[in-house]
Amino acid sequence: MVKVNVATLKAELSHYLEIVENGEQVLVTSHGKEIAKIGPAFQSHVAPVNWGDFLKEHPPIKTKIKGEDAARLMRKIRDEE
Repeated sequence: MVKVNVATLKAELSHYLEIVENGEQVLVTSHGKEIAKIGPAFQSHVAPVNWGDFLKEHPPIKTKIKGEDAARLMRKIRDEE
């Protein structure tokens, strides 16, 4: 995300609108305080996924049986029924 103060935004508005048009957000500050976000009206593409953050929030499911792959585990569950 691009960060810009109000004075610079006013002086270079076309430049920052072009950034927004390309899908990025612009964070506007005044006296060092964040006051607004400017973003695209419509998402034209899917934002890239930060897989590291995603996996921290959604860790892979671990099997309770160590050393077995998913296929063997499924066969074992199926055969028990």
